Amino acid sequence: MSSARYFVFSRGDTWIVALDGVPLGHHSSRPAALSSAIVMADLMGSMRYDADVMLESEGHLDLAWTYGVDPLPRTEAAA
Repeated sequence: MSSARYFVFSRGDTWIVALDGVPLGHHSSRPAALSSAIVMADLMGSMRYDADVMLESEGHLDLAWTYGVDPLPRTEAAA
């Protein structure tokens, strides 16, 4: 099975979502970028990829979300 690992990291005041070294989204906040990355990873997971999201935190990367393991975050509309 192929993998899809999304990375969320900051550059200045912008949070970036990237896949395979390609920036896919620029966001003004960490929560927005993380949510965006999770939505993308969830879509790839539904297409049978091993999908997860890595989040930059204090100079290192942490596994933030994994398809099939972690629930989707609630949206503001659902809250």
